[in-house]
Amino acid sequence: MSQFSVTFLGVRGTVPCCEKKYQEYGGHTSCILMEIDDHVLLFDAGSGIATANQYIKNKAQKNIHLFFSHVHLDHILGLPAYEALWSEQKNFHIYAGTLEPYGGIQCFLEKTFSAPLFPIDFKNFPANITYLDFNAGDSIQLSDGIKIDTCALNHPNGAIGYRVNYNHKSACYITDTEHKIGEIDHTISTLIYNTDLFIYDSTFTDDSYKSHKGWGHSTWQEGCRLSQASNVKSTAIFHHDPAHDDKAMQAIEKQISHMGGDVFIARQGQQINL
Repeated sequence: MSQFSVTFLGVRGTVPCCEKKYQEYGGHTSCILMEIDDHVLLFDAGSGIATANQYIKNKAQKNIHLFFSHVHLDHILGLPAYEALWSEQKNFHIYAGTLEPYGGIQCFLEKTFSAPLFPIDFKNFPANITYLDFNAGDSIQLSDGIKIDTCALNHPNGAIGYRVNYNHKSACYITDTEHKIGEIDHTISTLIYNTDLFIYDSTFTDDSYKSHKGWGHSTWQEGCRLSQASNVKSTAIFHHDPAHDDKAMQAIEKQISHMGGDVFIARQGQQINL
């Protein structure tokens, strides 16, 4: 029997939040783990990636695939703390779709994680690391059964949305994107159409969004509108604003319960089986 599971390792945006008032929903920044049979896929490397080994079922898997939506700090800060990078037995495959203008993902990581920011040069990490730069809209055939479709998102410096397809199931990771009020983003809608799980950047509310235009983020209400327009089966509210503590998130969750459809707030450590 095939397995396709999604685990939320980090659900917060911008900065990690460790105070008690963030414990119910979680304070680690963006990282999603997908396990598809023997394949391990990670999306973004926020602080949540440091916990990945606790959740990976197939710990003997030598091939790890990491896909970046983009490389703003909250989406990369956990990378050096990820255990697999420190193992000579691991093959670490890193993918990015926004960095060719900056020399590519390898150049970016080797420049970023080096002195004086980090004491060990990224090129000296023990894992066997390979890099792939692609263009938004490209598809990546990870194996005979796993196909990953991509699209461009509306975010400063660019970002990439992903759809992972396997055995007639799919999960979409759409974070760090800004919508136009009153318009459905047809690029996103096309990518997520009929998906089983839609993970969406819901940093703001419709009310707070009005004063944050240009920040590159969206709202939970827009996530609901997108899911309804795209025949999505289940929607995960994601990339929570650090200003939204548990009390604020509970209030949002109460509002969501009246919206109809299968919409939920992603919690750190939560696992979905597709």
